[in-house]
Amino acid sequence: MSKQRRYSAEFKLDAVSRMEHCETITGLAKELGIRRKFLYQWRDQLRAGGKAALERRRGRPPGSQSKAVSQPTPSAAESRIAELERLLGRKQLELDFFKRAFEQVRGAAANRISDGGKGSIAASKPHSRSKEKD
Repeated sequence: MSKQRRYSAEFKLDAVSRMEHCETITGLAKELGIRRKFLYQWRDQLRAGGKAALERRRGRPPGSQSKAVSQPTPSAAESRIAELERLLGRKQLELDFFKRAFEQVRGAAANRISDGGKGSIAASKPHSRSKEKD
C-alpha cells in the first residue's frame, strides 16, 4: 500500500498549465511522479470551480462535527402496534399447533369407533399360571 499524498493548489495549477503545453500527458505524469488521472481531475476541477476548487480537500472539513444519522425513534403508538403484532403472531402459532393436535386426537378417536370399539392399546396376553396349580 502506498501512502496517499496531498498536493498543494500551486502544484496542481502548475501541473494543469503544463498539461496544456506538453506533448503527452503520460510523459508529464511520469515527470511529475503522479498518476495521469490526477491531471485530468485537476483540469476538470479548475474548469468547474476555478483555483478555489483546487484548494478544496476531499471529505469532511477539519474540525467539523460528525452528524450521526440516527434511526427515527418509534412513537408510543407504533411501539404498541409492533408489540401487539408480535403477540398476534405467537397466538397464531399456538392456534395452529392446537388445531393440528385436535385433528390428530379426533382422527384417533374416529378410528377406535370405526374398528369395532377396540382400544388403542392391544390387549395383553394372559400369563401362564403353571406354578399355581391346585
